[in-house]
Amino acid sequence: MSKKVMIVCGSPRKQGNTNRVVAWVADAARQAGAEVEIVDAPRLKLETGGCIACMGCKKSQEYRCVIDDEASPLIARMPECDAVAIATPVYWFGPTAQLKAFTDRMFSLVKFTESGFKTPFTKTRFALIATGGGGLADGLSLTEQMWKTSAGLVGFPLETFLVPNAPSDPAEIEKDADLKSRAAALGRKLAGA
Repeated sequence: MSKKVMIVCGSPRKQGNTNRVVAWVADAARQAGAEVEIVDAPRLKLETGGCIACMGCKKSQEYRCVIDDEASPLIARMPECDAVAIATPVYWFGPTAQLKAFTDRMFSLVKFTESGFKTPFTKTRFALIATGGGGLADGLSLTEQMWKTSAGLVGFPLETFLVPNAPSDPAEIEKDADLKSRAAALGRKLAGA
């Protein structure tokens, strides 16, 4: 059976660096036999600007955000995936607002109990794909730490793919054969190859 990979892309620029890297990762994962779904977070129709702490998800038996919009079923499907990759350019030292509005609602995938917390994630591996115009210290490291903490919460390590000093002209990134090769390697890894 083929592996299921979800890539949640938070770049508002359809032709930007992050989306190009995501395409390379997704193509390699598909070539390795994975079923790949790319979620274009900035273009989802959301009812709110993110999690509103209504706690409806904590009152429900389901691991699902109770806000009825396009994000809720996508987030609910994440634990069914073999791999979930979060992809973002760095905007003001962290992930884009559009991605954050989506991922904050992943709070619905955790239930707090007297003995700790429960989550439906049992097999899902996590990855971060992040591009930045500056060096690692200019927001990429902060973004990486945020996602390492999130992945650690559910007990899985985070595979990171950071692209520092990304060119301002996305056409330039196409010339980086080493970057394409590393992106393809990540895609194959997410596919379990």
